[in-house]
Amino acid sequence: MLKGCTIWLSILLIAASGSTYAVHLNHDRTGQVALLPFYSVENNYITNFTLTNTTEKYKSVRVRIVDSLLGADLLNINVYLSPYDVWNATLRNNPQTGLPNLITEDASCTYPSKASLQAGIDIQNIYTATTDNELTTGYIEVIEMGDIADGPGPAVDGGLEAEIDADGIADGVIDGNDRSIPQGLAHDSQGIPHDCSVVSEAWEAGAVSTNQINGFEPGRLSTEGIAEDAGDPSTPYHNSSSAGLVSPSGGINVYGILLNVANGDAYVEEAVHIDHYSSVAQHYLTDDPVHYRLPSLASGDSRIAYITNTEGDGRKSDTLPLTEYDTGALQDISPRISVPMGSNPLPIALLLSAEQVSAPYFVETNLMGGTDIILNFPMRKFGIYNDGTLTNQLDIAQAACEGEINDGIDDGLSVTLPALGVEVMDYPHTESGEVCANSGFVESTNLQGFPVRDITMRITYWDYESNESKIEFEPSFNEPIEPPFVDTQRLALPRGSIYVVTLYRSDGTNQLIFGDHQLLRLAITLKPGFSSGWMQFAFDEQYNYQDNLSLQALTETDGGLGEAITHPWSGVPLIGFAVMSGDAPQSGRLGETIELTRTTNRD
Repeated sequence: MLKGCTIWLSILLIAASGSTYAVHLNHDRTGQVALLPFYSVENNYITNFTLTNTTEKYKSVRVRIVDSLLGADLLNINVYLSPYDVWNATLRNNPQTGLPNLITEDASCTYPSKASLQAGIDIQNIYTATTDNELTTGYIEVIEMGDIADGPGPAVDGGLEAEIDADGIADGVIDGNDRSIPQGLAHDSQGIPHDCSVVSEAWEAGAVSTNQINGFEPGRLSTEGIAEDAGDPSTPYHNSSSAGLVSPSGGINVYGILLNVANGDAYVEEAVHIDHYSSVAQHYLTDDPVHYRLPSLASGDSRIAYITNTEGDGRKSDTLPLTEYDTGALQDISPRISVPMGSNPLPIALLLSAEQVSAPYFVETNLMGGTDIILNFPMRKFGIYNDGTLTNQLDIAQAACEGEINDGIDDGLSVTLPALGVEVMDYPHTESGEVCANSGFVESTNLQGFPVRDITMRITYWDYESNESKIEFEPSFNEPIEPPFVDTQRLALPRGSIYVVTLYRSDGTNQLIFGDHQLLRLAITLKPGFSSGWMQFAFDEQYNYQDNLSLQALTETDGGLGEAITHPWSGVPLIGFAVMSGDAPQSGRLGETIELTRTTNRD
């Protein structure tokens, strides 16, 4: 009855560390990264989602619940998967608090502990820019942090095993009273892990001494703001970076089910799966006050982007620049301090970019048809078309940060965050080498004082007989054009990450699917005669990565993506899907999830 949604893009490859290293959208639906475009816990919906380790390796995976406005972290969970393991959880509304609540019955090992997750955890509103209502919808990021060294097993680990060494210095060899971490994670015949305490105790062992390596220890970013490993990433205890883990190898599958518990409607959504975005492990604690936002979609070390060309018989490829500063330093997540997210968002941004997307619609009155279209822009929090332009002087009454934007020089520096007392990489700084808080994104306005939005689109729709109509602003005499329109045919998208596009019949009626969430909804009333067909969302020619002024300011190269770029890259990073439903004679109500059709620049 229901299909998953996938993203229509071709393979993207990447080279790193002098060897062939492929980053791509994996149409086999596994990868190192999985993006689930939408969750909802409002209007009687719950969202159930499932992670599957399709490999014979032990894996550490970050699950991140992300809000719909800022794209900021709401809840982070480390999931430790044994070979062929499945982890499942449900997001629901807590009627006592009105907040989203995550709960699982799964026995796989996690951090925080599975006991706390099995009891249910409310997702709290910790940001001043968001309201509780904006937590009820969002999306889910899943990022593999690395393979756990398993000694004689299949992980590429030099035959060494992740351990808690009884002598306090791990050598990867289990002897005496040493504790094997993968043996603790392994499931017994009843499907229960042998000893999940190895997770917390491995982290505790790693924190005992800065001079001795043991258990689990966190990853690190280079001075350029990308994941690094000082030695051999296939040896778990050669240095303290992501100790106990080796390079991630992919194989994670993610899907979700949006279920209306009041009427039984259910819609399956497939995650977008990305492979080989990092060649080194990135293992971090969820409650680390400095690195809880890592790994991210901007922290992988892959920088060369490949996609298949228009004919499909070759690839276009370019080495992409890093951003001027760590993208986490530029995102205001008040009242929390801005912490690292990495400086390498462009490979995934290009991977997800489309010049236009389209989807079918069905709103037939006699069959109570309804259509919602989910549009998710997951890279806006990294400065990719986020309505702002990077500046080194947000407040003209205060001294500017050191350096000049878009001059081809990396102005980021390793600085100490005073509030946390720790060093971070690739941050804006003052002349004296201290962190500078006067760098960030400035919003521009037009002559009428309205914000100029980075993402605008034209919407055209057709019926099944090729009749065409457009979403247009129809001004009366002397009537000014006001938001969301920026001219008679272009709509601006001022919010953060997600829009729910809901289609109304020409008479103003509607068969709502995900409910009437005014904060997220873009309501479109179709003209008479249009009840089924297809709709196109087209983004303007301004979305050229090389020429866009905001992107030129964001990157550390001089002029957009830089002179080394030999191919055109355009479009807007976008994921999502369409959902249609209707009444069928003698069958009750039926629904379907439909993938977006994408137009990608392959020239």
